Amino acid sequence: MNEQHADLDGQKRALRKRMLTVRRALSADERAAYSSTITERLLSHQALTRAKTIFAYAAMEDEVQTDMLLSRLIDMGKRVAIPWITGKRMMEAAFVPSMDALAYGAYHILTVREGRREILPPEELDCVIVPGVAFGMDGTRLGMGGGYYDTFLPRATQAIRIAAAFQCQITADIPKLPYDYGVNWIVTEQGVFKANSN
Repeated sequence: MNEQHADLDGQKRALRKRMLTVRRALSADERAAYSSTITERLLSHQALTRAKTIFAYAAMEDEVQTDMLLSRLIDMGKRVAIPWITGKRMMEAAFVPSMDALAYGAYHILTVREGRREILPPEELDCVIVPGVAFGMDGTRLGMGGGYYDTFLPRATQAIRIAAAFQCQITADIPKLPYDYGVNWIVTEQGVFKANSN
């Protein structure tokens, strides 16, 4: 890592810590209410209504909650997948045939049960719902630092990328490295925003 990358990496760590504090300051009631509004906005977004295959995520406690989103997408007849971590910086799209195929895994996050796991090719995904710690209005994303989405998203060559975020997670001047992968749209409890440069 060169000096410039090291400096940007340090800036990202500091911003990540600050933005996680902001996100975690939301009350459980606020998270629930905002997540419900965000879910409705996502479900009416043309990228989801047109999509056949959608990659979403199973939320951590302080993220935009996705249980209802996953359930509704399955009920709509969409082919839905969520992350399955396979190694360092590596994940695959695990098909979710029904909500009862899910069980709690690492970090108390839902994952597809081992006996029911089927992997979908990333290039078959029409839409990816992307979590994150912070987003810029230009589509820049700051993740948790594991690199899973930066590695996975370039493989989802046909997918429209939509951030699911609380409005408090939107911030300016997110440091960006060459391998950072952004989003096309940002959906919060306050609105739906087209990323300026995506």
